[in-house]
Amino acid sequence: MEKKFLSVRDLAMIAIFVALIIVCTWITIPLGPVPFTLQTFAVCVTGGVLGLKRGTIAVVVYILLGIVGVPVFSEFSSGIVKFIPNTETGMTGGYILGFILTVIIIGIFKKLSKDKDNKMKALYLGIGMFLGDIACFIFGTIWFWQFNPMHLGLAASISACVIPFIIPDIAKIIVALIVSTQVNKYLNV
Repeated sequence: MEKKFLSVRDLAMIAIFVALIIVCTWITIPLGPVPFTLQTFAVCVTGGVLGLKRGTIAVVVYILLGIVGVPVFSEFSSGIVKFIPNTETGMTGGYILGFILTVIIIGIFKKLSKDKDNKMKALYLGIGMFLGDIACFIFGTIWFWQFNPMHLGLAASISACVIPFIIPDIAKIIVALIVSTQVNKYLNV
């Protein structure tokens, strides 16, 4: 019997996690050019629960919804303008695209932990979330540095885009790891 690419359960899970990412994105605190949101938390939980294939699909669907005009980005924004370089709204598009890297890395680490005990699964997942967040920071900060209309240098870009978010992102990763681990036990995934 041929296996389906995605089951009805997969589609339902993807939809739930797209909704989680959207809701967590709307929780925003403006901190300068890059707002503080709970997106990182939601993307980490998405990768930690759904894994590589379903998690990546969920993040891509979230991004596509925003591109076509559904107000799913921070501050209820949307549109392709989030990804147009050298514009005020486009300077943070690299972080949104970086979420794809984040969920892929988390998904890979989840897959690597498949046959491990629960403590090792949590360790692998935590490492994946940490490395995924770093990948998003690197991609997003380079994008910001290259495309911000204020022409900030690399050091100023790091000061604006990385430094204020280190502690909050560590906290979000810890909570995302706890939530993912518990959900995985409950769902048996």
